Amino acid sequence: MKDGCTKNICEKNKIILYKDGKIYFSKKTERKIFFVLTIIMLIAGIFAKLDLF
Repeated sequence: MKDGCTKNICEKNKIILYKDGKIYFSKKTERKIFFVLTIIMLIAGIFAKLDLF
């Protein structure tokens, strides 16, 4: 491995990890994704309330 780190430590530092047909996110990345989705839903709700959507 590069930088002398073990496989487990390097995999934990990745933002997105694809392993055995599954996609794993870091905790920080997951929080960012759900925050953005929440903001999108908030904006969509405002547009729906104003009959623009």
